[in-house]
Amino acid sequence: MKTFIAIFALLACVAFLAPSPDRQTDRSVYEATASRWVIPDCADLHCFRVLVPWTLGVLPGSSAVKWRIYAALANAAAAMVLGRLCLAVGVSGHIAALSTWTAAFGFGSLYTLYDPFSSDPLMYLLGPLLTLLLLRGRLAIAGWIGVIGVLAKEFTAAPIFIFVLAAALKRQWSLMWRALATANIVFIVWLILQFWLMLRYNYSYGNSHSVRLGSGGYLRHWLSELSPRGAASAIFTEYGALWLLAPAGFLSAPSVLRRLAVAAIPPALIFAYVEQPDRALWNFHYLMIPAAMLVASRLPAGWPWVLVGCFAFANLRLGAQLTFVPAARLALLASVVMAFVAIVRHLRQPTILSPAEALTL
Repeated sequence: MKTFIAIFALLACVAFLAPSPDRQTDRSVYEATASRWVIPDCADLHCFRVLVPWTLGVLPGSSAVKWRIYAALANAAAAMVLGRLCLAVGVSGHIAALSTWTAAFGFGSLYTLYDPFSSDPLMYLLGPLLTLLLLRGRLAIAGWIGVIGVLAKEFTAAPIFIFVLAAALKRQWSLMWRALATANIVFIVWLILQFWLMLRYNYSYGNSHSVRLGSGGYLRHWLSELSPRGAASAIFTEYGALWLLAPAGFLSAPSVLRRLAVAAIPPALIFAYVEQPDRALWNFHYLMIPAAMLVASRLPAGWPWVLVGCFAFANLRLGAQLTFVPAARLALLASVVMAFVAIVRHLRQPTILSPAEALTL
């Protein structure tokens, strides 16, 4: 609880220090949904993502304050649940702690403090939460949470489908079919919401690039807005040193984590195609960070935390857009250098995992 309070307090400070976005965001759509519940003839994809604005809309207080607190709370909870997931798959408490703080101060988390008007913070929480519940065999609870969460955003179904694929990789057919039934129920609820809003209130996706599946989806639009160098930079800086650490840790990671990571590749490609790629990929942070921290933990005592600190410091500028923070270049470079050192040390040392808790996969 102390760790959660500390992370929440720090994230809340960042949220209220972050400047307002200097570009058009989806704030007006979410605030309209929060105040009116239904916007007849809405032609915006975000109008279909109703759970968070409906929930925050009934709470008293300033809209900006509520959304910032929501983002800080959801991201703090996401970080804590990721720590529990790490312990469940069999890594040490040290790696779990590193993963917790890395997730809390990652690009995706801090970006939602800069632009909190979205369902993304909730998605960052549901990814590790649903996965943890499924690994513990609590399919019914995961299903109920999925049914509610999918009213916020379609990504809610993805962790369950990932679990289905992971169960298939292990040839646990009975578990796979039960998980598939759960995933399909969640997906059907999402479809019902779409059709209900379309037929009852004339909602539509308008000119959203995300639904232009035959012409490149949102990926094509995103690439058209950036130079090749800019696109590559955006993708790299999202995970930074984790891009180097995670592949190195993949082969020595617990088998359950490897299966989940492999199963996540198709959904990750799909979401990177239909959403802004750099932001979409952070939805899968809960599978990438533990593998990365397994390698980072090979640094000498204290240095893994220095790496996490540099990673977090860079994201205060890259994600939260805190202009008074020095440029992220040096912090990003330092974390990359330490990542290379960690990889070398990792390749020279055997992997030591703590006993995993009881899992179904």
